[in-house]
Amino acid sequence: MCKQASDTQKGVILGRCRSLRCLPIAVWLLLVSCHSSSKQPASTENRQSKRPTEAPPNPRRFNLVLVTIDTLRPDRLGCYGYSAIETPSLDALAQRGVLFENAVTHTPLTAPSHASIFTGLYPMAHQVRDTGGFVLDPSHPTLAALLRQRGWDTAAFVGASVLKRQFGLDHGFALYDDEMPKPGDTKLVGEYAERRAEKVVDRAVRWLDSRAGKPFFLWVHLFDPHSPYDPPAPFREKYRGRLYDGEIAYTDQQLGRLFLAAARISPPEQTLVAVLSDHGESLSDHGEYTHGVFLYDSTLRIVFLVAGPGVPAAMRVKLQARTIDLMPTLLDLMGVKAPDGLPGTSLKPTFAGQDAPTEYSYAETLFPKINMGWAELRGMRTNHWKYVRAPHPELYDLLQDPGETANIAASHPAEVQQLEARLNAAIGGDQAEKVRTTMADPRTMKQLRSLGYLGGASGHEYALAGRGIDPKDRVAVLKALYLAVSPDAGTPLSRRIPLLQQAIQQDPADPTIYYHLGDAYQTAGRAADAMNLYREGIRNGLRNAWLYSRLAYLYLQHGNKDEAISFYRQAAQLNPSDSESLNDLGMAYLDTGKVAEAERAFHWSLAAGDESAPAYNGLGLVSIQKQDVSAARGYFEKAVRRDPNLLEAQLNLGRAYKILGDNARARSCFEAFLAKAPPAQYGQIIDSLKEELATMR
Repeated sequence: MCKQASDTQKGVILGRCRSLRCLPIAVWLLLVSCHSSSKQPASTENRQSKRPTEAPPNPRRFNLVLVTIDTLRPDRLGCYGYSAIETPSLDALAQRGVLFENAVTHTPLTAPSHASIFTGLYPMAHQVRDTGGFVLDPSHPTLAALLRQRGWDTAAFVGASVLKRQFGLDHGFALYDDEMPKPGDTKLVGEYAERRAEKVVDRAVRWLDSRAGKPFFLWVHLFDPHSPYDPPAPFREKYRGRLYDGEIAYTDQQLGRLFLAAARISPPEQTLVAVLSDHGESLSDHGEYTHGVFLYDSTLRIVFLVAGPGVPAAMRVKLQARTIDLMPTLLDLMGVKAPDGLPGTSLKPTFAGQDAPTEYSYAETLFPKINMGWAELRGMRTNHWKYVRAPHPELYDLLQDPGETANIAASHPAEVQQLEARLNAAIGGDQAEKVRTTMADPRTMKQLRSLGYLGGASGHEYALAGRGIDPKDRVAVLKALYLAVSPDAGTPLSRRIPLLQQAIQQDPADPTIYYHLGDAYQTAGRAADAMNLYREGIRNGLRNAWLYSRLAYLYLQHGNKDEAISFYRQAAQLNPSDSESLNDLGMAYLDTGKVAEAERAFHWSLAAGDESAPAYNGLGLVSIQKQDVSAARGYFEKAVRRDPNLLEAQLNLGRAYKILGDNARARSCFEAFLAKAPPAQYGQIIDSLKEELATMR
């Protein structure tokens, strides 16, 4: 079973239609067109990184197992001093290796944190700045690419769509397994946004058992501690009321299986094992319920464990360690030269009680700016101090105030000035940096939104000047969003709408609130309120493709086809990769008799590289309008091949076969349609088609 138990839980992309909508449109032979998606299998070819600096001639051929655990706070593990949980696998790993007590990430977001782990670079260097909307450039040498070029077999198994190969983390992996589970109901399309640790470990173990010969590098990413917290039995029962802990305990159990499998084929003296969390979780600290908005240690501190050859047992290091230090440390242990110019350093000297140059650690989060319209946060951390550049600057004495409860920036100007200078040196000066997002495809965006991310919905350029709304001044909005949106809160729809209405009054330029309140209105059947909301968002200056697309749909639903076409065109201009909106635009053109415009929209959709089945179905309908049934048949065949569950294409193909005299194939298509068509949606067509089939027999 997938982690998700129902379509109301996180990460499930369902339905024959777009999220919260299914619109009848008059198309050929009374078809009800309700557009779905069918993403093509990603290419198995890996992009090549540029050749790194030559390594020493005799690298140590150790095997390497790297585990990254999403959203894991170190203070929730037994080995980090938490007695209310059982984490025997990670505790045992800490006992046979080194535990870094004061390890930190550079951003509390999954994709950019992993980019730093694999490149040894700060976010402003690798340019992955948020989850969604950014892709790691193949010019950056990754840990996997360096090892693969030197003869290691490389494989990755990831637990969530946030690390899909299109975001660039596949560089250097011969195998990159990012296939998420499909819904069990064959009438539904798409895939879940994550998979349980058990499924990820199953695949990783099978790969370990099937390989032989070359040394290997295995990366396993486990997503389970991420919100919403939904551990399976018996962890749900054992940690009732502490489901986040239950997720961690379950993850630890599955890691035990992975570590045993690795040990079967590679003895400990030949195997390096490293475990990191990508970031932590706020759990309501400082008014944040998950992660991404603030730079407090509840989300910056991470688990950092290393064991294996060259690593002393049962050692704890208090010196600050950073995610950018992992790659040079592992390469040092394996005798491979790290690329020149990395800001990180090998932590191997700390194994002998020596210092390492890790005193300063840069931190950033662009999530508030990109997703909420607030100011971004950037900072500098040492073992002693935490400085955050914000509209209201922050300074914390971590030795005296580890909970970061007292902002002492006003009373310590010298420390603020010194850390601000360090921050400017890290980011290359005090001039505003320009960052531009790219657009993700519609299905990926749906998955990211189901996990709480909106980045990548439109292409925008952002100036990182540290100005705007301070996220600290919007903690009431964060609470309202958590209560209204998170499945962990369990808030009924009748309460969610007032919460979001109150939030939008406090923060009228926040695109996240418009997205979720619009969803709530449509779920409640309040389409007019949703239309008014989206219009208000446009008046308030929001320029998001999803907003224009949703407004276009609602106009179409109300019979205003010209307005719908106008807004669909604006959505496509804001996000040219939004093939879903392009397919809707094409159907709207067909519905208004604008055949040439429809044909251009469907070809534009195909060029976007996604949602190809609805586009081919649309081109088939265009061919019917041109009275070219043979061409229509070819397009319908392509649509069905790409998505056998696109019922409109199945029925259209059957009609084309029948007109062309191929009754056997027509019957097959009609029967495939009847086997899957929901009566509530296709009742009239089902009845007439059954009668037609009877006459054909």
